[in-house]
Amino acid sequence: MASWLRTMTRQFLAALFGCTLLAANAAQPLPESPPRAPTEFESAVEHLDAALRDRVLVRDDARARFIAAQFARADPDLLVRDLAAAFAREPREILYLASLASACMERTLPVRPECAATDYLAQWSFRDGDNALPWLLLAERARRRNDLATMAAHVNEAAQQPRFDEYSSRMLAAYWKELEPLARPGERGTAAMLARLYANSWPVAIDAPILAVCAPRRMATDEALRAACGGIGKTMAQRGSTILARVLGAGLMERSVSASAKGAIARDADALLRQLQVRCGDSDAQVSPGLESAEPRERGRATELAVALVVDAIATDETTACERRLERLQRTK
Repeated sequence: MASWLRTMTRQFLAALFGCTLLAANAAQPLPESPPRAPTEFESAVEHLDAALRDRVLVRDDARARFIAAQFARADPDLLVRDLAAAFAREPREILYLASLASACMERTLPVRPECAATDYLAQWSFRDGDNALPWLLLAERARRRNDLATMAAHVNEAAQQPRFDEYSSRMLAAYWKELEPLARPGERGTAAMLARLYANSWPVAIDAPILAVCAPRRMATDEALRAACGGIGKTMAQRGSTILARVLGAGLMERSVSASAKGAIARDADALLRQLQVRCGDSDAQVSPGLESAEPRERGRATELAVALVVDAIATDETTACERRLERLQRTK
């Protein structure tokens, strides 16, 4: 576990805001460097990770079971059981419902009993009907069944919704509520960064459904589908709850239009979003050294910046939080 965490924390500053999921990086870690003593930041991460696991694995409340599920991703059966338990204990929490619905999209024979109990994906679309994401996943499920008429209907429904929400703020809040009380003196900033690491490692999967349902070959032969996919892309690019969703949305907009003025606008939007990704990643590289500083003032400033990003992301969304951090850094230069 320590080697995994050290690999993740070394990649964290560069990859946190990248399009490649950190979960994939964890599954295929980079070759280990020669043994060395962990830095203070890495030691704090290892302490907080161990304390978090000890805290949630002995409890049976909804949030503890939800976070335990994230630690069980190597065991899909246990993952689904823990997500189902979290949802059963707090059925009003949309994050638990969405996570369970997404996990149950994995095709298994036989169907897992927790997934066979009810149609969680349909329930999600009913509960949060103005969110395009569950409609997109319904379209992907119909595509897998080769029910193209239903797929198109769900894509059209998704295109009419004003939001695209992966509940990243709720995911981050769940980790922050557990990690903040566990932080020892001087570790609050590290706890904030670790909460973001976990929250960004396992988002609701959206790239595969987009590529399958809104595949270029489909859009090229179906004008209505092309227009609907472009609408979904626009919603994602403008109002996606994560930078990743906005980047994917901008790319979908570009693919859904011909080489025209609109296409150029979509490409420009994509470039600006990717620039924001890089700048946000660079901002972590500016903040993290301060968390290990022996200078109290510098350490306090770094902690304040790390925590403020988490608080802003919980209250708004990842994009807004990143923009606010960049403004704070600019003001302190």
